[in-house]
Amino acid sequence: MRNRPARGMYDQLEDTLTSMTMQLRSAIAADAQPPKPDGRARGWGRQISVELASVLLDTLGLAATIEWHVRQYQKCTGILCELSVRSAAGFDLPDDYAATIYHIYNEALSNVARHAGASRVSIGLTVTPHEVTMVVSDNGIGLRNATPAPGASGIAAIRARSQAHAGSCEFVGARNAGTTVTVSLPIPQAA
Repeated sequence: MRNRPARGMYDQLEDTLTSMTMQLRSAIAADAQPPKPDGRARGWGRQISVELASVLLDTLGLAATIEWHVRQYQKCTGILCELSVRSAAGFDLPDDYAATIYHIYNEALSNVARHAGASRVSIGLTVTPHEVTMVVSDNGIGLRNATPAPGASGIAAIRARSQAHAGSCEFVGARNAGTTVTVSLPIPQAA
């Protein structure tokens, strides 16, 4: 009899995660499509992804949330993903850094799905007590210009998020040789 309440809790958790997975897959698929003229489908996908990320970041942490998202992204887009995570043991990111890095990661992968024509993407996340760095590289058509063109809101959003934390952001791309986005956020040190 003891196991029944625990079993019920696990069943409820499984149902919740299944629902979240289906919602995230739907959001990824919607976000990977070119936006409609009214922009509604892309906004809906973005909103679902942001809400799910918020719950997962608070529950699982940054690395586990990205690992889960990568698996869903790969299933939805067919783009092969390689994820490398290096994190200082026992170190927690300051408030809102995990959300900022997740949003940058999500924007970078959305850009890959919508614009790059890539078959493979590599994601590297490194967290140290002094800095958090994310590198996203794809093998797609390449970024022609690292300066955002009108309507290139993804690049501008990534830059704005990194600058909000006094971070650096670099876009490197070559025609038919893919694009690499590198973002580094310094972590403030306690006085």
